[in-house]
Amino acid sequence: MKNTFLLIVCLAAMISCSKTKEGAVVTGNYENPIKDELVKVELIKHNELTVIDSFYLDTPGDFSLNIKLDEPSFVRLNFYNKHIVNMVLTNDDEVVLVKTDEDFNQPYRITGSQNTDYIYQLTNIKNNFEAQTQDLNAKFIEARNEGNMQALEDIKEEFLDMQNATNYEIKKAIWKMDNSISGLLATSFLDEENEFSFLDSLATKYNEQIPNSSYTQDLVERVNSMRNLAIGSVAPEINLPTPDGEPVKLSSFRGKYVLIDFWAAWCRPCRMENPNVVRMYNEYHDKGFDILSVSLDRDRAAWVDAIQKDNLTWTHVSDLKYFQSEAAAMYKINSIPATYLIGPDGTIIGKNLRGPSLEAKLKEIFGAI
Repeated sequence: MKNTFLLIVCLAAMISCSKTKEGAVVTGNYENPIKDELVKVELIKHNELTVIDSFYLDTPGDFSLNIKLDEPSFVRLNFYNKHIVNMVLTNDDEVVLVKTDEDFNQPYRITGSQNTDYIYQLTNIKNNFEAQTQDLNAKFIEARNEGNMQALEDIKEEFLDMQNATNYEIKKAIWKMDNSISGLLATSFLDEENEFSFLDSLATKYNEQIPNSSYTQDLVERVNSMRNLAIGSVAPEINLPTPDGEPVKLSSFRGKYVLIDFWAAWCRPCRMENPNVVRMYNEYHDKGFDILSVSLDRDRAAWVDAIQKDNLTWTHVSDLKYFQSEAAAMYKINSIPATYLIGPDGTIIGKNLRGPSLEAKLKEIFGAI
């Protein structure tokens, strides 16, 4: 009997010691907790934010919690809507919240998670780009005040080169994040309108590596919905009337480079951009550049008046249905100004090109004037 009792005790100890933890473990300390206010644990999935847990913090702010997940997930700690700490967690993770002096606006970060470290890596790349952009903006303002046109052109070129280099660095980093949903989340650092080819390849890769992840499925769905309007795809046909009621088709511009310009008389940013568009039209029209402006106006008189006042001498069409326009729906236009650049063969070769980016693309196509 004594031996039997000892065996039971040993078995109980073994079971206790082998018991697995319930999900990811997050510990740490948050300074200056607010009494009687909840800290929220939020899950981001399918582009939706859901509160999955919450807890109170007492002075001195130490905490320990378990987060049980159905799959590797994007989670964040929300401290009173004052500090948001992003995490990419699996049920095997044991991470610690630490204070850092690196970023005044984000004084807390997570340690102990390789997946989260991937996001920090890309955030640093993006922050460096934004800091360099601020420096260029200061130089741009100075050159503009001095009327130094050559310096303005040089700064525009430097910005575009810097932007391309940053995008390349981000894509290179994402591609190395095999089997980590961080690579899927990090696509938010890219301009998806101009990176369809990369996103398509990434969706294929992750669909092979972690096909059951909801984040993979979201990317695959997003890429498939982008396919008809991707760079390299044939631009959907537009067939709308001019102010005189004459129907015009986009396909009638075949053989030319044509900018589809979605705008409206009531759109202040559109009107502010119009002088630049006029200048580029005048410079490149004789070389084979044309414009098809699609108005999202509802008032015909206001539309026609804006065309005349802004000296927009190219082709204009509209069904005067605001954002319910047939063309706006087809091209998924949710805000204006918005543009698509179409090649002579009718394929999309650029999106949302305005100002310096449009001018750079036209110079690339036609050469500098």
